[in-house]
Parts: sequence; structure tokens; C-alpha cells
Amino acid sequence: MTAPTGRQDEIAATPMVAFRAQRWHWPRAALWPHVVLLALASAVLVPLAFLILGSFSTARIPTQLSWSTIGLANYAAIWLDPQTYRLLLNTAAFVLGATALGVALAALLAWLVERTNVPGKAWLYAGIPLTLAVPGLLQAMAWVLLLSPKSGFVNRALMDWWGLSAAPINVYSLSGMAFVEGIHLVPTAFLMLVPLLRTMDPALEEAASIAGASPVSILRRVTVKLMLPGLVAVSIYQTMTALEVFEIPGVLGMPVGLHVFATKIYAMLQSATGVPVYGQASALGILYLLLGMIAAGLYWRMVRRSERYTVVSGKAYRPRTVDLGPWRWLALGIIALYFFLAIVLPFVVMLYISFVPYLQQPSLAVLETLTWKHYDFLLSYPKFTETFWNTLTMAALTATATTIASFAIALVVVRSKFWGRRLVDQLAFMPHAIPGIVAGLAFLWLFLVIGLFGTILSIVLAFSVTFIAYGSRAMSAAILQLHRDLEEAARVAGAAPLRVMARVFFPLMLPAFVGLWIWVVLLAVRIAGLPLVLYEGPRNQVLAVLIWKMWDDGDIEAVGAIGVLLMVALFLLALLLRLIGFRRAAA
Repeated sequence: MTAPTGRQDEIAATPMVAFRAQRWHWPRAALWPHVVLLALASAVLVPLAFLILGSFSTARIPTQLSWSTIGLANYAAIWLDPQTYRLLLNTAAFVLGATALGVALAALLAWLVERTNVPGKAWLYAGIPLTLAVPGLLQAMAWVLLLSPKSGFVNRALMDWWGLSAAPINVYSLSGMAFVEGIHLVPTAFLMLVPLLRTMDPALEEAASIAGASPVSILRRVTVKLMLPGLVAVSIYQTMTALEVFEIPGVLGMPVGLHVFATKIYAMLQSATGVPVYGQASALGILYLLLGMIAAGLYWRMVRRSERYTVVSGKAYRPRTVDLGPWRWLALGIIALYFFLAIVLPFVVMLYISFVPYLQQPSLAVLETLTWKHYDFLLSYPKFTETFWNTLTMAALTATATTIASFAIALVVVRSKFWGRRLVDQLAFMPHAIPGIVAGLAFLWLFLVIGLFGTILSIVLAFSVTFIAYGSRAMSAAILQLHRDLEEAARVAGAAPLRVMARVFFPLMLPAFVGLWIWVVLLAVRIAGLPLVLYEGPRNQVLAVLIWKMWDDGDIEAVGAIGVLLMVALFLLALLLRLIGFRRAAA
């Protein structure tokens, strides 16, 4: 073999050849999409397999699961019970009512903020998502304190003023549940509808205006029809969200025996007469799961056909602003009313009961008896301290695991040419179709069998799988914003793949990482259904479980103190998330 000439040495040393030489490492790197697919399939499908198997089992406890216990007795007991179909009607009424109210109110707010001259639009756009700082559990408890037929502050005041013998409003009803959940659904629907309105071509609206149509007619016959496909997609998504919610029906429905699927499954797992009926709860969970899968299928179909509903053109596009005239102050009042109902009222109610010595009707005389004793009690209460650190640990680990897993999944879906990337994407979205209480039940079977039940790690794993649906899509959107030329330029310059990731990719993705991490912390702290199913003693008790238990035991004033501290902390996190979002938008 001849020695290389100087020219050959120069060529061999060029960055392009060095870049090509690195291709020897890619065959080994190509294994990681298979690892992601295998890990994701195991995390999603294995618990579901245990749930399906458990639904056929007549074993008294999951650890006694065996082929000899397999049969159809659970399905016969559940699916042939007339109460199951009553449960289905309750669930449908609650979900449809909450979705209709939430999406309609969110669409109105989004239209006012994006397409009108309502005052203070920038502050309104920043403030509406901050309502996420109020957990559904605390929101429902606040409305109980206000509208309970026996002791609700508002009901008692109306009865005194009007001389009524019975409470005029009953929050323990399907309409009460739908109202509170509808208010709770608004911020997410608002964030989904704002981009739709912002990018809508106003040509048809302007043509209708030139033809003499009134603003109300334009809104009804043009704007709403252009938004209809997007509204349908958002409505389906919010239906899926309302279908899986546990906290609000749990607080407002369970005390009077008014059940939806989520609360009925939880009640079956908390049997006071003996061993919980795991098999029948699982059989009911399968029916509940089918409803979630149908909603997810409809949503997926709408999203896949989204290009058929394009409303933005490249010709002379500019957003159209409607002049509300004197009506803009009424519009501002509607927005202020929403803020009052969603944030101010629940917080004030919790703040009030956290300072009164015992629960009593608000009055000027009560102000003289305010006390800090409930906060002092929490600081000296060992169970609260342990639960607080459990919650911090759970939230931090869940957010970290979800962010890492979502990033890995998004890399496979967006950046790779892996044959199974679409399967990875569908598997990642599947947990959103699984109601939280059903996911908790599925993981309950798995963790009892493998011995992981009753630990913080059990809640972390279950939450991480549940949040992957949102996290993977958020990461995919962030990666799509980064052009491949940035990475290719670094590789051509001679940077190794890991150096490209560390010096180019990760710094640009950092806002997305931090934003997703904070968002998952917000969700993990707010949700109570899944931790209640996986809760077992003080080792894995988190704040949502403690609040539920203390409310159930009648320690309402202590719940108020925890609620105030929790809402302040979540508000600061939500504010930080909004600041990160604004910085990304500016960039």
C-alpha cells in the first residue's frame, strides 16, 4: 500500500470526510428507535393487558390472579345491571353539559381577545391560562361551601334575604357538576381556539360586511362556520378530558350517591363491606375505556383531515378586528365575571375558611375571630410535612421522566426515518384516551403483582405514562421549529453527534424542556383520581390525597389552609410557564 500524498492527507482531514466517517457509528445508534418503541409499548400495553385479564378474573385480590379464576361473571354482573346504563346516562349528561359550556365560553373569550377591540387584551390573554392554578378538587370544594343545600354561604344568605324554607340552588346535581367542570375546561379550550382565530383569513367576513351584513350576522353565518371544524376537534378533545375527570364528580356527586363512571369505579375499589371488587371494577373500566377510545378515534380522524379545513391563504392575509363600540365594556365585564368565578371566588372561599376558628357564615363579626391556628397546625402536623415532601418528590420525578420520555419519542417521530414512527406516535397518544381512574386501576393490577404498589415510584410511573400523550406532542412541535441545517452545519464543521446535541440542539430546546417540565408539575399536583387508586399508607400519600381525606373527615378549615398554600404555589408556577411561553413567542 502506498503512503498517502499531502493532498490525500488534506482531504482526509477535511470536516466533510470526518463527518462521513462518523457514519460508522449510526448503525449502533439506529437501535434506539427500537428501544423507544419497545419501552413505550411495554409502558402502555402491559398495564392494559393486566386490566383486561383482571376484568375476567373472579379472584378476590389481584395477587391471587390465575387461569382458574378466569370467566365472564364480572361482565355479567356489570353489563347486565340496569344501574350501569343509568351510570352511562349520568356520564353522558355530565360530559356533554360540561363540554358545551366550557367550549362555548372559551370560544367567546377567544373571539373577544383575538378579533375585537375589547380593552386590555394582552392582560386577558396572559391571565386566562392562569386559571389552571386552581385545581379541580379545590374548585369543587369551594362551590360546595358556597352552594351546599344545608350550609352553603350563598344558599343560606338567599334563604335569609328572601325568607325561603329550602335552598334555591343545589350544587349536588348533574347540572352543578357540569357547571363547575365547564368553568374548569375553559383555559385549555381557550388556548386551543386562540391560534385558530388568529390565523383565520378575514376575506369572507369583509365581503359579508361590504354586502351590508351586521356584525352579529357575520359572526353567526361566517366566522362560526369557518371555525366549525376546529370547534368540533376542540369539543371532542374536551369531551375526552371531561370523560376522565374524577375530582369534581367525586366532590359534588359521591356524597349524594350521584355517580359517573370515574366515581363508581373508585367507590367499588373502596368497598366498606369487605374486600374491594377488583374484577367488577375492571369490567366496568373496560366499558369506560371503550368510550374514551371512541372519542380518541374521532379526535384523531379530525386532526388527520385538518388540511381540508384550511382557512388561511397566502394572499393579502391580515387579521380583522371587530369594533364593539360601547359593547366592549360589557365584553370586559363578561371576561371579569369568568375570572371571578374561576379564580377569585374559589381562592377567597379557601382563604376565608383557613382563617376562621370553625366553619361559619361570613359576617363582619367573624372578622374579629380570625386566627392563624390552622396554618400553625399544618406546620406542626407530621403527616402534612411527610406528604409535602412526597408531593415534591413525585412531581419532580414525574416531570423529569415525562420530559425525557417525550423528547425521545418526539425524536423518533419527527427526526428519524424509523419504520415504526407512526406506531410510536399512536402509542404515545393512547394514554390520553384512557381515563385516569382506569389507568390507575390498570397500574394497580400490575403493581400489586410485581410488588411495587404503595410506593412513590408507582405514582411516578403511572403519571409519566399518562402525561406522555401531551408531552410528546409538545416536544414534536418544538423540534419541528428547529431546521435540520443547524445540526448539519455543526456536523460538517466536525462536531461529534453528542456534541451537536449538547451545544446546538439542547440549548435551542431548553425553553420547551422547562415549559413541559413546569406543565407536568402543575398537572401532577392537581390530579387526585390516580393517586387515590394507588395510595397505600403514608409512604406514597401526596397532597391531593391528603386534601381528599381531610375533607372526607370534616377537617374543612385545614383543607382551606392547604388549599391557599397550594393555589399560591401553582399560581406562581403557572405565571412562570406563561413567561416562558412569551419568551418563546418573542424568539
